[in-house]
Amino acid sequence: MLSHSFSPSPAIELLSRKDVLAVIPLVKNCEPFEAGLIPAGIEEANAQEINEVWTVTEEVSRGKTGECNWSKTSELMCLAIWLSKNDCTTIEAATKNAYAAMLSVLMEAGYPHPFRFWNYLPGINAGQGDEELYKKFCTGRLQAFEHLGYTPDTFPSASALGHHTEGAVFYVFASATKPVHFNNQNQVNAYEYPRQYGISSPSFARATALTLQQSPYLFISGTASIIGHKTVEAGNLERQLHVTMTNIEHLLEHANPDNRTLSTFKVYVRHPHHVQRTKDWLEQRYPGVDAVYTLADICRSDLLVEIECFCR
Repeated sequence: MLSHSFSPSPAIELLSRKDVLAVIPLVKNCEPFEAGLIPAGIEEANAQEINEVWTVTEEVSRGKTGECNWSKTSELMCLAIWLSKNDCTTIEAATKNAYAAMLSVLMEAGYPHPFRFWNYLPGINAGQGDEELYKKFCTGRLQAFEHLGYTPDTFPSASALGHHTEGAVFYVFASATKPVHFNNQNQVNAYEYPRQYGISSPSFARATALTLQQSPYLFISGTASIIGHKTVEAGNLERQLHVTMTNIEHLLEHANPDNRTLSTFKVYVRHPHHVQRTKDWLEQRYPGVDAVYTLADICRSDLLVEIECFCR
């Protein structure tokens, strides 16, 4: 029912198709958008015109509720919201309000189970200590979850990255069917991180399994070189890649009830001069996995790369 691919076709052309749930242009723009089109500020690493595309086997309908743009089928909804540059100056409150709006729309529309979030923020590492933008975002997100009754066992898989332009975009996939969320035994649960990582721990699961129209899928959150709760192999790209993929392989073995296999990678690389090395490393070890490489800041300043996965 659900497929993920990367296409050089124009975004508007892709969006005109009845089977397209969402198009994410990998360009340096983070701006207001129409339903189904989500320019999020995360750019393709070599400035190629590439679009990330999610397609389904049902016909998609689109619309807008309040500030939330949506695309949906009978079982699945994609919902997206944009924050302005001014909104991002009070990112904690703006995140809480945006998440509350998104989650409320999902519940009212009959898709009460968010299972995969993407969060793209400007200057994610800006600010010192508890004033870091990412930490404030985490507090706003948690406040919204708690206000609406979400508990840690229902936190969905997620990615949170920084881009190099203005504004922020949050988007989510949600279902009418209840998913199953998993954590990594080799990592502290993100929502149980110690105080050094901020007032509020990150509210997400390491992976989520879900069946749509009798087809099972596995979504692996943005994953990096973290063991326990600590960054490891700081400054060493290849070693960080090794630890990252070890974490992903652990999830494939222990958090994969339907034995899904890797289908796509979305790879976030902090430094442009690391892109080719990252690509060479992954292609040598995972030649059958379709991948896109982007430039993005990772949520911790000592992390060089992050990888998320779709498995089917």
